[in-house]
Amino acid sequence: MKKFLIIFAVLAASAFVLYISLLIYIDSRAEHETKVKSDVIIVLGGTIKSDNSCYGPICNQKGFVKKPRYNPCVIARVDHAVELYKEGFAPKILMSGGNDEGTNINEAENMKKFAIAAGVPTEDILIENKSTSTYENFAFSKEILTDAKLDSVIIVTDPYHIARAKLVASKLHYDYSLSPAVESVCWDQDKNKPFTNRDSRREAFALILYKLLNQI
Repeated sequence: MKKFLIIFAVLAASAFVLYISLLIYIDSRAEHETKVKSDVIIVLGGTIKSDNSCYGPICNQKGFVKKPRYNPCVIARVDHAVELYKEGFAPKILMSGGNDEGTNINEAENMKKFAIAAGVPTEDILIENKSTSTYENFAFSKEILTDAKLDSVIIVTDPYHIARAKLVASKLHYDYSLSPAVESVCWDQDKNKPFTNRDSRREAFALILYKLLNQI
């Protein structure tokens, strides 16, 4: 029994150290900006509408009722990609994301609408609208990029997601640079808080899963 407890304690300590190390790794790369002029900007999708996210003092007001609305994280990603596009970093934007579970709302199609509303011509926007994970974002987008003869990409996503996006892109042999949406309210409220940031904690487990699945 004593031997079993020792083994359990060693495994638990190792798992804890691994988890903390991953949180530090995610945080250290969150705002890592490496963008260079490229063929296309790829925007990784996320849930389009949410009724459980609220930001700002209004959330604490008595009687405030949350209503389904567009996810500010996704809007920030698109806004950042549009800014890069207008600054001339790439002549095309590729929106990547399939249907949200439950609502069946398509991520890529809606991100395209956001970009058009922000002034990007529809002919400069490509879509990959079938993926349901970060790995699929890159795997399915690669086929579209190959067909369009677009090679180099700038990856846009939330800062907490950059580490996993970078590892997947490397796994699939992308020619890429990184540009996290650091102005996202979803990052700004929790920046420099890797141990309390819910999204960063989730990412740590995602990295472990992706490693087990040989996707990074």
